Amino acid sequence: METKKELKKKKERRNKIAIISLLIFLCFTTSNAQEHCDFEDFIKEEMGYTNGVFNSKGRLNLGNIDISSMLSKPSFPYGVIPYIGFIDIKIKRRLEINFLKIEKSTTNDSLYIAKGKTKVGKNVRLFEGDIKIKHVYFFAEHSRGADDEMVGKIKSQGIIIADYHFREDKKLSATGIFEGKVLLRWYVNNKGVFLFDDIEEYSDDYRNNQFVGTWTSYKTGVKKVANWGICRIPCSGDLDWGAAEFSPAPEYRKYGWEDYKP
Repeated sequence: METKKELKKKKERRNKIAIISLLIFLCFTTSNAQEHCDFEDFIKEEMGYTNGVFNSKGRLNLGNIDISSMLSKPSFPYGVIPYIGFIDIKIKRRLEINFLKIEKSTTNDSLYIAKGKTKVGKNVRLFEGDIKIKHVYFFAEHSRGADDEMVGKIKSQGIIIADYHFREDKKLSATGIFEGKVLLRWYVNNKGVFLFDDIEEYSDDYRNNQFVGTWTSYKTGVKKVANWGICRIPCSGDLDWGAAEFSPAPEYRKYGWEDYKP
């Protein structure tokens, strides 16, 4: 028969186990909460969507603009910038996206037809689909640029939010559907020309063409987070540890990032 002292020690051990289990649970749920990031989270945290930076006034005639080249071959003064991305929130495997062609629909000013290819590891797959403009927002205040070089040169500025749906070839293995939302920064100069917004490109946290969504396997129906963008990847969490530019953290390099160079 156990003594009171032995029973007390056993109770203390059970309490310790319970406390440790609770701490592990809290750490696990906190980690998961930090990993969770959808397009709404991205807008609120990264773009200041709820901080009054948008102006309800403004009009952008979709018939007079074309965002195809901005999405397919985003370029800066020093050249075209490739997309960087990841698939699978658990391991953040490198995802390379290349748009081969994007064309504006001849019958719908908000619709764009896209073709491209992806590369994950050694697997290269073609895809096709569409991008549909859903919302246009105007900034209440315009970017000033480095040394205020853009002051007085911007007529309007803002973001476009669109839905995308890209289908890979069902006949091939490891294929599925990419879908989600994309955010594109734009501005109109004082001459009325609609342009890709690279005004703040000099800043460390500059980003554009932010695709936030998922990839769903045809075969298994398994859905994985798949995000990509220009200069930075949206909702990349602890993958990106670069200060001045995107740089994959060492623990993820084995997932396709070994030869990555900015």
